[in-house]
Amino acid sequence: MQFRRNLLAFAFAVTGSAMLCGAAAAQCILANPSFELGGQTAVFGGWNQFGYVGVVAESTHGSQAARLRGLDTGEWNVSGYWQRLDTQPGEQWAITGHVMHPVSAPLMGGSAALVNVEWHDAAGDLIDYDTFPVAVAATPSGAYSEFSLVSGPAPTESASTHLLLGVLQGPDDPTPDVYFDQVTFNSTTPPTIDDVQWNDFPGGRTVVFGGHIWRVKGPGYFGPGPNVFNDTEDCVWVDDQDRLHLTLENRSGTWTSTEVTTEESLGYGDYILTTVGRIDLVDPQSVLGIFLWEYGPCWDGSYTWWNAFNEIDIEYSRWGNPDNGIGQFVAQPYDYPGNIDRFDATFADGEVSSHAMRWLHDRIEYRVWRGGPADESPANLIHSWTYDGPHIPRPEQPRMHLNFWKQEGTPDSNQEVVFQDFTFVPDGAVGVADEGAGGALPATPAGRLLPAVPNPFNPQTTLRFELLHDGVVDLAVYDLTGRRVRTLSRGHRNAGDHRTTWDGSDDRGRSLASGVYLVHLRGVEFSESRRVTLVK
Repeated sequence: MQFRRNLLAFAFAVTGSAMLCGAAAAQCILANPSFELGGQTAVFGGWNQFGYVGVVAESTHGSQAARLRGLDTGEWNVSGYWQRLDTQPGEQWAITGHVMHPVSAPLMGGSAALVNVEWHDAAGDLIDYDTFPVAVAATPSGAYSEFSLVSGPAPTESASTHLLLGVLQGPDDPTPDVYFDQVTFNSTTPPTIDDVQWNDFPGGRTVVFGGHIWRVKGPGYFGPGPNVFNDTEDCVWVDDQDRLHLTLENRSGTWTSTEVTTEESLGYGDYILTTVGRIDLVDPQSVLGIFLWEYGPCWDGSYTWWNAFNEIDIEYSRWGNPDNGIGQFVAQPYDYPGNIDRFDATFADGEVSSHAMRWLHDRIEYRVWRGGPADESPANLIHSWTYDGPHIPRPEQPRMHLNFWKQEGTPDSNQEVVFQDFTFVPDGAVGVADEGAGGALPATPAGRLLPAVPNPFNPQTTLRFELLHDGVVDLAVYDLTGRRVRTLSRGHRNAGDHRTTWDGSDDRGRSLASGVYLVHLRGVEFSESRRVTLVK
């Protein structure tokens, strides 16, 4: 084993130093992590490469994955690709991804698929590295497996780190193939990728809409724009009909925009937003956005060519020109050929319409139709578009966002939009319009919150939930302003049935007022909410 480590050290030291002159500029975010876009001098944009590198259509996300073929030189050797990111001494990095070795050219003997995290000083010299074998000969072939790793701390004098994905071939082994796809590489040093998701939401206000908890953006200057975002109850609110209101208003000479986002990242599935009224009449200087978005650790525009922020949009705006059509479907970056589809539409006073993005691993199905979620049909369709290009969001943690914001010009008057409902149908589950229509059965959820019994209740109700696997869950009660009032169950729970009771009190034991409350169950792979009514 020590002999092989020495050979690995030699192989990676040589490739690291030899490729340094062609390395990408220092960066803070991994580029092109699902290998969907080619490069001008490399197979994949953003990646340095050596050995035998190619493309394969068998992928976990998008239309292609990265292929590495072993180097059969009669001695230990490596094919691989890598990127350089800034780091600092003591920093650790978390790596996730998918790897497969095919039945046609499997790993055999001592050959292996490897993930390396290398540490380099300011001069570019290799200091040390961590090696992780993510697939070996004993790993089942012909199917992707996931890996999740954490590096050791960067040594003293570290200035950069290289993430290297490789295939090691032994001197007497048949030549193997290895496929990699959907890789992440994030620092575990605060602020982490999780921390930066909420930098634009300093006020801490939440609302409950469509069975989900939404955080309200602001207060302060933030993008897009930048704009002043206001989080007060007279700017963003849910009315007594459970409808969400967003405003764009001139307040004492300052235009204030509004935005909300779901607390959960819901993943692949159908996101359906239902509006009320004439959204075709929003001012030409305003933009109504319905979109998925994930905040990244940096805002360098040079990284947006591969959709660094996992953004797809339905937008209603005439972009300053009253003659433009009102709507557009977008996969970011919008200026990449084939990433935008514009359309015009007219709505009526009080008309209900639905706006949907079905986000899947290989495409996005955009649709707009007249009526609510259950009314989707060819007869009611306003416009549709299917996108299967290279910029499909990755299932990391993009969240559903709704915003209403101002462009550089000035609207003629204060603006308001009303959302009637939000419906999310996870990938694999039966959509609203498909129920009873002979479609596929819903996918088995990892967790399920059952109806409260009794409901309405006084003095207490029983809450049950089911878990398919062991895991960490959070069961809590919220009021309709989005404030958490009672934590009922939190922590690791075994698979199976669980139950608890709620007596209508908050975490301090104080009795709450009569009214409707939201019980919310959240786990690693699921979230579900149910309404309960306390009567006194």
